[in-house]
This record gives sequence, C-alpha cells and structure tokens, in this order.
Amino acid sequence: MPRYPCPTATAMFQALHSDSITLHLINENNLSEVYALFQGFPDSQEMLDELFRNYLPRYEQGRRTNFGFYSLLGQELAGMTLLTVDSWEERTASTGADVFRHMRGRGVTPRSKPHLFYLAFELLGLNRVATGCLLSNISSRRSIEKTAGFQLEGIMRESGVNDAGEFEDEYLYAILRRDWLRLYDKTLVTVLE
Repeated sequence: MPRYPCPTATAMFQALHSDSITLHLINENNLSEVYALFQGFPDSQEMLDELFRNYLPRYEQGRRTNFGFYSLLGQELAGMTLLTVDSWEERTASTGADVFRHMRGRGVTPRSKPHLFYLAFELLGLNRVATGCLLSNISSRRSIEKTAGFQLEGIMRESGVNDAGEFEDEYLYAILRRDWLRLYDKTLVTVLE
C-alpha cells in the first residue's frame, strides 16, 4: 500500500534524504528560491533551461506526474533529478538527472536513485521505473549501470536526438518493484516533511 495514495498527499513531503544526498522537491511555492540557488555557476543557464523544460511540477487529472528535485551532496548544490509518472494505470515511471559539470564524477546520480525508487515504489505504489541514455553518452551509461537493479532491456532505435541534432539510438534500462524490495533497504531513506 503506497504511503501517499491520494494525488495531493505527496505535497506532504518536502525532501528525501539518504547517503549524504538530499533531494528537495521543486514546487510552485519554492521556485524563486530554486532559481536563486542555481545562479553563479559556469553552467547555470544550461541548468536553468533544463529546470524549466523538465523539472517543474506537472499534473494530469488532478494528480502530480512530474516530481523534480534539486539535489544536495552534503550542503553543496549538485544538480537535479526527477521521477515522471508515465502511466498511473500501468504504474510506470521514468527517471532522469542533470548534474552541474563541477559535480560530475562524484556519484550523485546513482546515489540519488534509491530516493527516487523509494518515491516510486513505496510512496506512490508504482511497479516499474525506466531510464535511458544515448549510445554515445558513455558517462551516463556508466552511471546507470552503477545503480543496483537497473537491467538493460534493449536499444530503442533513433529515439533520441544528440547535440548535433541527429537521431541516435538509446539504451533502455528498468527496475521493477520486486527488484527494489530485494536489493534496497527502504529504511535508509528518510522523508522530510
């Protein structure tokens, strides 16, 4: 049984914490603070563009479907991560992340996944979470493959567009709720309300 089964109940939490990483939920009421936090870095504009393109709350039929977070490693702003509910009926979601350049290589993205899995499987009652990356994105592939439970399911032909504007194949990975129950200790994630 999901902890927050009703669509508005997820507003009851503000952040998820585990393993020195805190994911702070981005909402309409803290957006100006988040915007201010993201100032002053060489890649601030790029990250802000991503924030407004992918990380804002979205709703379908009164239920939140997009859970964007800004991430802190200790007290240091690291980037953003998100969980998007693709289908409430099929109980599926997908995840993604964007990390400031100076924070890359510190394990922020794979260490943030347990938080998102907890949200998906424990709080929202979902069954499957997928992610992917372009074949040319070797660092993203390494990051995904460091995350326990993600299984390579295949290659999606020309499903993404690379920086050159060309279609490119993408790797598809997913984890199921039953895998999460076997591999993760849900007591290690703290919900901050």
